[in-house]
Amino acid sequence: MVFQWPESFQRVPPDPWVEKRIETLALNYDTVENHGWYSNLDYTVEEIGQFARSGDILIDYSGGTGILAKRLLDRFGSKDVGIVIVDSSPKFLRLALEKFQNEPRMAFRHIRFLRDEGRLEKVDEVLGEEILQRGIDGVISTNAIHLYFNLAETLRAWHSILRPWGRVFIQSGNIKNPELPDDEWIIDETVEVIHRRAMDIVQTHESFRQYRSALDDVEYMSAHDTLRRKYFLPVRPLEFYLDSLRAEGFEITAVRHRRIPARVSEWHDFLSVYHEGVLGWVGGAEKIVGTSASEEVIGDRLKIMRLAMDQVFNDAFDFGASWTYITCEPRG
Repeated sequence: MVFQWPESFQRVPPDPWVEKRIETLALNYDTVENHGWYSNLDYTVEEIGQFARSGDILIDYSGGTGILAKRLLDRFGSKDVGIVIVDSSPKFLRLALEKFQNEPRMAFRHIRFLRDEGRLEKVDEVLGEEILQRGIDGVISTNAIHLYFNLAETLRAWHSILRPWGRVFIQSGNIKNPELPDDEWIIDETVEVIHRRAMDIVQTHESFRQYRSALDDVEYMSAHDTLRRKYFLPVRPLEFYLDSLRAEGFEITAVRHRRIPARVSEWHDFLSVYHEGVLGWVGGAEKIVGTSASEEVIGDRLKIMRLAMDQVFNDAFDFGASWTYITCEPRG
C-alpha cells in the first residue's frame, strides 16, 4: 500500500535547496550513523515503533540527513506511516532527499531563519494547511533539543500541531540528569575538558610550541571560548526541560535514562568535523581571525585533540555517555 498524504500536500516543496548539489559537510555528518554511540536511537526507535499506527504522520524535528528516519522505516517494515523531516539545514535536507526521494512515506520541510524577525520559522509555519487541518500524531526530537535557542516557542508550536492523542518523544545526551552516575559523561561536556587538556599539551609538547603564544592572549582565547560555546552549548538540567514542557501544556508520561557506550575514536571522528569549534584557537578560527586554517594547522588540531582525548579517557576504548529520554503528551 502507498502511504496517502493529505490531498494537495507536496512531499517535496518547490524550494531552492531541492536543486542544490550535495555538500561534503552533510556527507561527513551522515557518517555518524555508523558510530556505536548512535545506539542512543535504539530505545526511541522501539518506543515509536510500538506507538505508531497505520496512517499516522510523524514529525522528525531536526531530522537532519535522515538517520533516525531510516531506522524508523526499517522498524515499521511495510506499515504505512508518514514521516516529515523538518530541519533548519538545507544541506542536511538535501542529502535526506537524495536518500529518500523514492520513498513515498517521506516528506521534507525546511525551517528558514527569518532575519528581519531574528528567529527561525516555526513548524506550524512550514507544514502547510493540509497537514495542519489533519494534525500530527507524533513529534520526535533526537540529539537536538539542547540546541534550541527559543525552547518555549518551539514547544508551543509542537503543541499546536499535535492531535489530542498525539505524543512527543525527546532524547538527548546533553541533559544534566540528577541521577547521573559518577562514571558517566554528558557528551558535550567532554569538549570543555578536552579543550583544557589540549592547552596543557600545547604548553608541554615541543612539536606544538608555535601555538603557545596564543594561550597568553586573553582576548584571543576569550573569543575562541565564546565560539566553542556556540558550537557546544552549556548543558542545562533535566528540570529545565520538564518545566518548559509543562509550561507549554504537556504532561510528562515518562523520563528514562540509558548508559550509551561511546568509542573514543568515533567521538574523535565526530568532533573532527567541528575542529574549528573545539580547538579553533590552534592556528585561529576563520570566524575570528578572518582567514581559513591551512591543512597543516588542521592536522595539528586533530593530533592535539586525539592526544587530549586519550588523556581525558585514560587511553580507554570507550566511555559511558548518559542519555535522557522524555515522553509526553498534550495535557487533557
